Amino acid sequence: MSDRELARDPLPRLRCWHCQDVIGAYEPMVLETRLGRSDTSLAAEPWLYDTDQPCFHRACYAQARGDGG
Repeated sequence: MSDRELARDPLPRLRCWHCQDVIGAYEPMVLETRLGRSDTSLAAEPWLYDTDQPCFHRACYAQARGDGG
């Protein structure tokens, strides 16, 4: 998707910091906070659509940390 298409996209999206793919609303995700790892989902915490904190798919978080998958 081009930058122009992303700018026009009215749907909120959150992208994984590892693979850059969209994290689905009901998909388990990992949020990195100052206090450490937080397992959640966008359905449980919809305000995370606006976060600047690192967010990952669960499997991507494991890969990024070197634990395999």
